[in-house]
Amino acid sequence: MTRTHRRGVTTRRLLIGVASMAVASAGLLAPAHTASADTHAWMNKGQPPEERANDLLKAMTLEEKVHMLHGVEQSESPLPTIGYIPPIPRLKVPGITMTDGPAGVRDSQSPDTQDKATALPSPSALAASFDTELAEEHGSVLGSEARALGQAQVFAPGHNIQRVPVNGRNFEYYSEDPYLSGTLAGASTRGIQDQGVIATLKHYAANNQETDRMSGSSEIDDRTLHEIYEKNFDVAIAGGRPGSVMCSYNKINSVHACENNQTLGDLRSKLGFDGYIVSDYPATHSTKSVKAGLNVELPTGVHATLPKVQAALNDGSITMADVDTRVRETLTTLFRFGMFDRDPMARGEIDEGKDSTSAQEIAAESAVLMKNEDAALPLGSSTDSVAVIGGPAKQTASGGGSSAVKPLSMDNAYDAIASRAGSSTKVSYADGSDLKQAAEEAKKAKTAVVFVKDEAKEGEDRKNLSLPGNQDALVNAVADANPNTVVVLQTGAPVLMPWLPKVKSVLQTWYPGARGGAATAQLLWGDVNPGGKLPQTWPASETQTPVSTKEQFPGVGGKSKYTEGVNVGYRWYDKENQAPLFPFGHGLSYTAGFSYQDLKLEKSSGGPSDPVTVSFKVTNAGEREGAEVPQLYVGKPDTKAQTPPKELGAFTKVHLDRGETKTVTLEVDPRELSYWDSEAKDYRVQSGEYEISVGGSSRWLPLHGTYQVK
Repeated sequence: MTRTHRRGVTTRRLLIGVASMAVASAGLLAPAHTASADTHAWMNKGQPPEERANDLLKAMTLEEKVHMLHGVEQSESPLPTIGYIPPIPRLKVPGITMTDGPAGVRDSQSPDTQDKATALPSPSALAASFDTELAEEHGSVLGSEARALGQAQVFAPGHNIQRVPVNGRNFEYYSEDPYLSGTLAGASTRGIQDQGVIATLKHYAANNQETDRMSGSSEIDDRTLHEIYEKNFDVAIAGGRPGSVMCSYNKINSVHACENNQTLGDLRSKLGFDGYIVSDYPATHSTKSVKAGLNVELPTGVHATLPKVQAALNDGSITMADVDTRVRETLTTLFRFGMFDRDPMARGEIDEGKDSTSAQEIAAESAVLMKNEDAALPLGSSTDSVAVIGGPAKQTASGGGSSAVKPLSMDNAYDAIASRAGSSTKVSYADGSDLKQAAEEAKKAKTAVVFVKDEAKEGEDRKNLSLPGNQDALVNAVADANPNTVVVLQTGAPVLMPWLPKVKSVLQTWYPGARGGAATAQLLWGDVNPGGKLPQTWPASETQTPVSTKEQFPGVGGKSKYTEGVNVGYRWYDKENQAPLFPFGHGLSYTAGFSYQDLKLEKSSGGPSDPVTVSFKVTNAGEREGAEVPQLYVGKPDTKAQTPPKELGAFTKVHLDRGETKTVTLEVDPRELSYWDSEAKDYRVQSGEYEISVGGSSRWLPLHGTYQVK
């Protein structure tokens, strides 16, 4: 397989070893009948996946069918892996290995057995690129490395809605906006699956906090569930056709997600999903999950075992048709991805050089210039001395839990800065543990660059939005000592900035991955012009969030009430007329700025199923090449349902030379004009006037027009 990046940065060539890996026997007893390899109709590659699955299903015993309903202990796999379904040699069913992967391949829960892989920038970083081609490249690296390590399936992309700003896993997710989140997840899915590896959208659904994640219930009204917490999956499935979805730990309206008839039913009947569903680890509670739609219980069989399935069949709580349907869905997907036609556990080579280059490009294009007073950045030839302050400059931040990659290699910002600065610029360092020493180093330099980070991991939410430890005090001390202070953030999600008025510039680099240091040095010196935009709203205070009550988060009595409804993220700030610290979609550039002109609608009106096509001009008014992200927001009429003031309806990324003007055309899908009608159980587009607004952030929209739905 080959994949060529749009800018010619990488050409992906998957190197799979010729020799197959030995696979473990399932240890199943031979059934009453036997068949030779020549009579295995399902091994005919020329037949459609559905026919092959049906042929195989007819040959399976109940024991073999139940075998496909659950995984086994990871130790039974011949390879490091997070999930494993053993082979059925009699029927030539291959073993299926599964790995974690939102920020790179993590194929074991033990660092001792975990394979090394490229540490990719966090999904929250990728989201800031607003770039679907870059998301596809992120997925391509992940998919190629998963396949090279003998993994058939990767548990990525993760794209839960960032409802709670302190959610410990926000770094693993894309955005507070379901359209942006789903669009990027669909692109990442395409990249993963282009490598012949099954992508897994997770975690379905309304899995928005780590506190009480195993037992808590997300209490959501019907409209909000569909418009916000299912919509991101809807968009991703339409854009990427993932082979798998992972259901989540939490309950949804008091019913466990992995046996929730409504949400699992929606996944297939309304969202168009045609793959197989796996459970989180462990997120199952009874055998009735088979009837609800769960295909594979992970990590091992607890409820989908032969004795329990047989008992459920006997008492009528599930039927043989339920079992056959679940197994058929899994087999069809495995045939679709060619798992029967190759050895899915064959291992190859990781091209570290090319993948690291991709990681660096993603990190650079995802960085967000949040503030840049007096053009303090980029640094230039007149910068004769730089004080680098803070431990993250020498040890790049990353998230913990299932996204903890064992990196092939990692650089750091301090070394990259020293190299980029050259011999004519003095570069000093202080780790920041001693505030007085840090201030002294800062005072001696022309520019002080302070690196700070947050701490986030699976299993727990952050205590608050403040930077941990003494980092706020460190920034204050350095800024007091040097008026030309730049702050480089390495955070997975928003943080408060009590020192913001004191510093000249703030550059957000997220969790930047294996070559984050090199990317940061490029950004600081202007070798790359920052072009990222914030995929989340950054609150001005702890309480300035849509979920500021205990009933909303972390919940009371095991229930988190989603009383903000559809007003998640920027929707709430707009509705409440709140001014955040930084708005959704915000991001500056080293160029003087971008101007927008000449908004034109292809048609001024149309029917409820018609797309809306809009064109306009964007001009780079500065003296540097730069990238802009035009964002189109839709304001819906309130004739039948109260709607947020505006919602993201389309976006793109445009690269412009200095002084260049380009005409940009965006198309708004009718889905982005709709609302969920709970009575009709379907999406509806209201008749009336829609406001179309275009600009560079959710709070800077210089172009406006109207569109009439008849």
